Amino acid sequence: MELSLEQYETLLKLVYMGDWVISTLQAKDRSEDEPDTDSRFADVVRHVFSQAEHAGLGNIVQIDQNNGEPYLTREFEEESGLVDILEDYEDEVFWQALIERLAHRDFLRHYGETAISQMAIEERIEKETPFHDKWAQEFHENGLENIKI
Repeated sequence: MELSLEQYETLLKLVYMGDWVISTLQAKDRSEDEPDTDSRFADVVRHVFSQAEHAGLGNIVQIDQNNGEPYLTREFEEESGLVDILEDYEDEVFWQALIERLAHRDFLRHYGETAISQMAIEERIEKETPFHDKWAQEFHENGLENIKI
C-alpha cells in the first residue's frame, strides 16, 4: 500500500483514535492485573507506528525506552487536534447515551414492558421518539442544571 506523507499522517491519527477507543473498552472489561487478551489491535498499532520513520514521519513517533513500544509524541497529539477530537467524541457519546437511556426509561415507565413487547418496531420508534425529543431539548437548553436525585 502506497500512501503520501499526508495520508500516512492521517493513518497514524486514525490508528491512534481507534486504539484509544479499543484500549478504553478493554481496560473497562478487565482488572488491572489481567493481561490484554486480544493483541490483534495492539499488533496493528505497533506495526503502523513503527513504519512512521520509514515513511518520513519519525519526528511524530517515538519509541518507549522501557518496553520498545512506539507511540505518538505528546506534541503531535496536542498540535494535530487529536486530543480535541477525542474530547468532542466523549462529550457527544455522553449526551447521546444519557438522552437514550432516560428516554427509554421513561418510555418503559409510560407504556410498560408487556405493551412495548407487543408493539411493532415502527410503533415503538414512534412512541419513544417524544421521550427522546424531550430529553434532547432539556439538555440542549439546560445541560445538567435541572438533574436532581
